[in-house]
Amino acid sequence: MPTILERYQQAFPKDRQLAQQANTILPDGITSDGRYRQPFPIYIERSQGSRKWGIGGKEFIDYWGGNGALLLGHNPPEIVEAVTAQLQQGSHYSACHPLEIEWASLIMELIPSAERVRFTNSGTEANLLAIRLARTYTGKSKLLRFVGHYHGWQDSVILGAGEGTAPGIPKSVVDMTVVCPPNDIDAVEKCLQADPDIACIILEPTGACSGVIPTNGKFLRQLREITTYYGVVLIFDEIITGFRVSPGGAQAYYQVMPDLTTLAKVLAGGLPGGAVAGKKEILNLISKNEQDKIAQGKKISHLGTFNANPVSASAGTAMLKVVKTGKPHQHINQLAKDLRRQLNQVIDQYHLDWVVYGEFSCLKFLIGHGVQDLKTGDFDPYQWDYRPLMRRGNPELRKNLRWGLLLNGVDISLSSVTMAAHSAADIEPTITAFAQTIEWMKADGLI
Repeated sequence: MPTILERYQQAFPKDRQLAQQANTILPDGITSDGRYRQPFPIYIERSQGSRKWGIGGKEFIDYWGGNGALLLGHNPPEIVEAVTAQLQQGSHYSACHPLEIEWASLIMELIPSAERVRFTNSGTEANLLAIRLARTYTGKSKLLRFVGHYHGWQDSVILGAGEGTAPGIPKSVVDMTVVCPPNDIDAVEKCLQADPDIACIILEPTGACSGVIPTNGKFLRQLREITTYYGVVLIFDEIITGFRVSPGGAQAYYQVMPDLTTLAKVLAGGLPGGAVAGKKEILNLISKNEQDKIAQGKKISHLGTFNANPVSASAGTAMLKVVKTGKPHQHINQLAKDLRRQLNQVIDQYHLDWVVYGEFSCLKFLIGHGVQDLKTGDFDPYQWDYRPLMRRGNPELRKNLRWGLLLNGVDISLSSVTMAAHSAADIEPTITAFAQTIEWMKADGLI
């Protein structure tokens, strides 16, 4: 009987061929580190609703959801209609346009802390701008971030995002970054007491990678109190959580207001786009009308060829109008809860040291945590050391699980999401694929 890896290699010959070609053109044959796969990735040519289709015609139930950007699913009619209409009007004006005002107005209506908005091209850019604003506003230089939280690949925030080092980052930049263990308010206060040059604290408000190492409302309230006391700007990276956790993001759900919020993904309806929203007095450091700030040398320069691009603005405006109704959130949260429960039932049935956890519309997989006889219902990530949660378990088991699920028509990651396009009809084949893959892993002697 062939192994899972052998099945995978036999099932996707066209993907293997494309990967070989890509490796002669692109580093590792990919365009983002997050798409690196061994022995080769699958290649997708179209998508619709909760499904996508590979180049060989195989259909997959998709739980990547555009890395969290596709709240409604693939090609929702509202977005397709808006983008199609805008493309007929023009894709790039190099000028102001009405849609950017409507888009920003919806952000201010939905995000409780938003008094002003500035658009960027991505979440990475939004965080870069937010940090620069915080440094200018406070007159301080350093930022404090938490282990495992991801804020893009730019120099200021990549240190501490993973367990490795950050080659190519000058020591002078590294020295400007203070890294704290997650959810440790005492460690944060010690850092603030010891170093008066900390300008801002940035974090994902539901925890590292949208909840792999979860954070709760109590910690957020403590951070809000302590940053106010020490005169430090609090930045919520809501690039994943914004408009997904609730129409107003995590800050609306937990009722904790940051000074600045960074947004992307759902913001632009699945197209490229980002934004910084927050206090007027901080965002106005960009303004050319703030003559006193200019005189003090505090005017921040911020340009961007594709900022608030009209095509992205059309998709984002259409998306936020749906978000405003609140209808998608109850559906995706309940569906994720049901899916987590049923996946865990299979895990318990096979007596595996695995668990699927998460909150809201998120699914987090920990595959091979090493604690025997631990029922999935007894797993509490808040009680675990953050390091094994970051590692996500056994790499060999994770690879084989992914190959097996793809063979069975399910494309799911260790950090997945549900979309409004998903339904109960997607859950049953997902559970069947999960159980079949476990059977194959048993046959291969992996578990």
